[in-house]
Amino acid sequence: MNWLRSALVSSFAALLLCAPATAQVQNDRDTALRNAVVSLGRCTGTLITRRVILTAAHCIPVGLRAEAPATPPRDRCLALPHQHSLAKSPHENPFEWTAFEARAAPTARFGADSGARRISMRAEAYSLPRCADMALLRLAHDVPEAVARPLPVLVLAPHRQVAPPWRDMTLRHAGWGAPKGGPEAGAKRQTGPVRGFSKTRCNLVALPPVRPNGERILTGDSGSPLLAKLDGPDGPEEHVIAVLFASGIPDRAACGARDLRVPRRHGTYTPTWRKQVPDTDSTDLGLWISHHAPDAVRIWPELTPLAAPPQ
Repeated sequence: MNWLRSALVSSFAALLLCAPATAQVQNDRDTALRNAVVSLGRCTGTLITRRVILTAAHCIPVGLRAEAPATPPRDRCLALPHQHSLAKSPHENPFEWTAFEARAAPTARFGADSGARRISMRAEAYSLPRCADMALLRLAHDVPEAVARPLPVLVLAPHRQVAPPWRDMTLRHAGWGAPKGGPEAGAKRQTGPVRGFSKTRCNLVALPPVRPNGERILTGDSGSPLLAKLDGPDGPEEHVIAVLFASGIPDRAACGARDLRVPRRHGTYTPTWRKQVPDTDSTDLGLWISHHAPDAVRIWPELTPLAAPPQ
């Protein structure tokens, strides 16, 4: 009967893992550390150095980007069409900054409430990786530490191929999502616990907290960070480990199948440690972030996940 007992325990554990979490969002606190998660109008971003913001590529309108060359480069992302389409077919060099025209640059708004924000700052340049819905914005000036304190970003050491055990981490959502048609002027940053759920070779799938309307992801949450609490040399600290781009399961041919069946309401994130996807020209995201924001990156072997509380 030991085999039957073992099978029942395994089945019960699987059911617990597959049950959607029901944690609710709450309004976020207005502190320098929490204010690293900024409003970008219809998107969310994260301050990772005093001058650099991490967000999603689709949050940068094509009209604000540099004009594409008359003869575009060959399509390097055929195996990742969903991510490439979301990123709006970047043609820019990922390892260079591309300047915005001053009159059209996006604006980052700092604070927990758009109706009483601390400051607003314009971006002066951007960088886009290949085949990933992720972007970096460089601000025209440093953000004062009293307003917002940057969050570190988890990347892997160059020789590491195995992803960290992200399901064991204490995870949190923070974003500027609002119901469709909701007034931007009344937006508030909301936060709540996230449950790690499933993954593919390219993406993480998680269950953010439930909003009052029953949804988990709202317009305005795009580009928001998946935050994990890790114990490093200086003690426990939250790190950005991924960026939200949608709620779909994209590019199965290149990314493989998810390891667990995904509930209808979920969030799909691109890990900041994602290396180049085999058989594509995709950018090693950890290398890209390290190139543009070396002060922001943390290496996995130096860190230990803090156990998540029981669900």
